[in-house]
Amino acid sequence: MLRTVIIATGNPAKFQEIKDIMGRYGIAARMSDIKVGVREGTLSYEENARLKASYVTARLGVDAFGEDSGIEVPALGGFPGIISARFIKGTDSDRNSALLDRMRHLGPSDRRAVFKACAVITFVNGAFVSGYGELSGRIIDGPAGENGFGYDPVFVPDGQGRTLAQMSPREKNDMSHRRRAVEAVLEKYVAYLKDGIDRK
Repeated sequence: MLRTVIIATGNPAKFQEIKDIMGRYGIAARMSDIKVGVREGTLSYEENARLKASYVTARLGVDAFGEDSGIEVPALGGFPGIISARFIKGTDSDRNSALLDRMRHLGPSDRRAVFKACAVITFVNGAFVSGYGELSGRIIDGPAGENGFGYDPVFVPDGQGRTLAQMSPREKNDMSHRRRAVEAVLEKYVAYLKDGIDRK
């Protein structure tokens, strides 16, 4: 392994997704054993991802990975977007229900949606690299599938007939916005390591 990167998340499902992708790059991943005590902002996905990673880097003195993502519905002005994980209190199921309720009046052509993600790896010297990913699709009328998390049960990617929650973890990872963001940031991270630049 080139290096171990600490993942700034307390979500085991999200950690496993990221760990599997990192493994393809020869990088070991470990979930942070400290609670990531940062208040997420509302400016950008990158801001939130960098806050999480920087917190872990500052506390542990290691390279750290942070990620933030959301789902945007153009017909709702991009809502819920940056506040996707917290626009109401409760479970993922509660948020899915709340989003579907807000979309009840929308016709089929207005149910377009896009998942967006930003991944950041921070270094002890304060530098960081970032990567972005998107996945376009549509929101269906009700949840379907038992896998995944977040809005996976209500989102069908373009060109697919199943929700992300109806796919296997491997199928989802092969197309997900998070995979694209993680791969983008890892390409930059690995390039730094191969160039022999010590950012510690």
